[in-house]
Parts: sequence; structure tokens; C-alpha cells
Amino acid sequence: MASINKLSIRGVRAFSPDDEEQVISFCFPLTIIVGANGCGKTTIIESLKYAVTGSLPPGNKSGQAFVHDPKSIGQTSVKASIKLRFTNRAGNPMVVVRSMEVTQKKTSMSFKALDGIIRTTDADTGQRVSLSHKCTELDRQIPTLMGVSKPILEHVVFCHQEDSSWPLQEGAILKKRFDDIFDSTRYAKALEAIRKLRLEKASKVKDLKADQAGLAAHKKAAEGFQEEMDKAREDLGEVDDIIAGTDEKIEVEEEAKERFAKVLSEIEAIRLRRDEVQQQMDIAQATADSLREACDEDWTKKHSEEELQSMLSGFDEKIADDEDQLTEKDKAYRRVQADIERLGDAKTRIHGDIAKLAAEKDQHDKDLRLRQRHMEEMGNKYNLELDGGTSQTQSTYGTLTGPYGTQQSMMSQATTGR
Repeated sequence: MASINKLSIRGVRAFSPDDEEQVISFCFPLTIIVGANGCGKTTIIESLKYAVTGSLPPGNKSGQAFVHDPKSIGQTSVKASIKLRFTNRAGNPMVVVRSMEVTQKKTSMSFKALDGIIRTTDADTGQRVSLSHKCTELDRQIPTLMGVSKPILEHVVFCHQEDSSWPLQEGAILKKRFDDIFDSTRYAKALEAIRKLRLEKASKVKDLKADQAGLAAHKKAAEGFQEEMDKAREDLGEVDDIIAGTDEKIEVEEEAKERFAKVLSEIEAIRLRRDEVQQQMDIAQATADSLREACDEDWTKKHSEEELQSMLSGFDEKIADDEDQLTEKDKAYRRVQADIERLGDAKTRIHGDIAKLAAEKDQHDKDLRLRQRHMEEMGNKYNLELDGGTSQTQSTYGTLTGPYGTQQSMMSQATTGR
């Protein structure tokens, strides 16, 4: 609970600015001030009221009469100060200092309220902290720190004796005082704010309900779109399965193409080997024919006896070598003939495989066209973008079909060579 502890006055009314500060301590919970008329009892109440609320006593010409008269001490200006030590509603001790100045001019006096100071003790460090504030800020902060509204401090707690009969004034003035004390104006404003807020919230609720109805329709439409999207995803999954199966078939056919290409390369190598062996056989046959013809000639006319003896000595060895070569060529010829027969059988099998693959290719082309038609129908139905996968697949099969033509050409060449 808030309480006032000590008050010091200097330069206020009869308290001279040249004397020491006049200090009065207040007892808790009650302090009674007793004294003769004119001793300063009212000045103490006015100082308390000014220190707490910043309100000047009534009928003092805007504060000139509240400060000590500068004419009485022969000066042109007088500064007054009021210090109040109090305990705020949180139980912390605080000191508020308010200063004033009255300046004597030629024909009038001017009153000026100087900036005030609030002193307190930092709870963490224990050091004294002084904060300077303008008068209007102090007028708001001190009642808040004490936990009592300014109208109660002015009209009830520190009510001036000249203004103590305000409960007997006119109804309008009395109503205004009670409104200030009980803060009914603030309450009325709060009620008005609540009423406006209720109207605003009601309008907002109405708009939100309209938005909710629209969102419900959007939600229903979205659910329908979601169902269609799920169905489209299922269809797309089936198409992906078809594509995956087609890709597997393509891989199998690619492997078959590689096997056929390998067989064709082996056929080409055997054909070249056959041609080479045939050429060697032709040379051997020509050599044998030449030797036969040479046997019918009379070599004694062409060669000397020594030459004939030399040729005769190596003739048996040459015949043996030729017979060995002829035997080897004959074996090679038989192997080539066997290879040719084996390759003929392979050719027959390859032609059968080619016919089978051609039929599978025709069926696969039909499947591709059917898949393309399904994909176009789904793309048109669900606004899907199609890539060039079909054209790539067809180009792949074009590449696969190309070697078949080459294989048939190579096989025809092999047959012709045979």
C-alpha cells in the first residue's frame, strides 16, 4: 500500500527561499497537524497536492501567489522546491522533487514550473537512480505509482479547504466531480468501445460465415478434383507399368540384336577365312598342274646333268612336302565345308528368328500405337504434358530394324559366296 513519509518545503508561500528546507515527517497510519491560523497548515496540504498531482491551489493567479513573493525579499525572481518521499504501491521508497520559479516584471509576475525529478533505488545494484521528467509526465506517473487516481487525490485526499464544499455545488459540477472520481467517463467509453467492438465482430462473423459457405463449396469441389486426380494417378500408374513392360521387352530385343550381330560377325569372319583357304587351294592346284606339265617336258634339253642331279636329290623331299601341304589343304577344305554347312543351318535358324522378331515388332508397334492413343486421351482429359518418349522408342526400334537389313544382306552375301 502506498504512503507518504516526509515532506520538505522551500520558497512556498510564507516559507522563505533563503531559509533551510522545512521538513515534516508523517506518521503511519494517521498524522494530525495542529497549529494557529496562518502557521502553514494549508500550505502543507497544498504542497502535498502539488507534489503528487501537479495541481495548484485555487485562486492563486496561475501559481504566482503559491510561490514566495519576490518583492518581500527584494529580488526579481524566486525559486521554490517541494520534495516528497513516499512509498509506492509496490513498497519501494521513492522521492519526487518539483521546482517552480516566479519572476517579477515591471507590472506583473510570471510563474514557471520547472522539470521535476524522481529518485529511486535500483533493486539489483542498490544504487540511487535519478530521472528527470517534464511536469506533465510527473502528473501522470506519480498517481500511477501510488495506485490512486488523480481526481481522488485532488478532490478527496488533498482537498483544499476552500473547495471542500464541492458536494453541495450544482448538479452538473457535482456530476462531473463524481464522474472524475469514479472514472465513469472511462467506463462509458469502455462500454461504447465494447459496443462498437461487438458490432465490428458481428459484422466480421457475418463475413466469415459467408466466406465459410464459399470455402465449403470450394472444399467440395476440391474433393471432387482430388478424386479425379487420384483416378488419373491410378491410370498414370497403369500407363507407367505398360511403359516399364515395354522397356523390358526393348532390353530383351536389344540383347537378341547383339547376339545376332555377334553371329553375323562370326559368319563374316568364317567367310573371309573360307575365301583365304580357297585362294590357297587354287594356288596349290596351279602349282600341281604346273608340276604335272613339267613332268611331260624333256628337262635334259633345258638343264645340265648336274642341275638335274640336284633337282632329283631334292625332288623326293619336295614331293613329300607337297603331299603334306595337300593333305593339310584337304583337311582345311573339309573343315571349311563343315563350317559352311553349319553356317547354312545357322542362317536358316536366323531367318526363322528374323521372321519371329518381325512379327513381334509388328505386335510391339501396335502396342506402342495403342499406348500413345491412351496417353493422348489421358493428356487431353487431365491436361497432362506429354514428352517425346514414344518418338524415342520408335527411333530405337528403327535402329533395331536397321541391323536386320544388314544381317539379311550379309547372309545373302554369305550364301552367294558359298
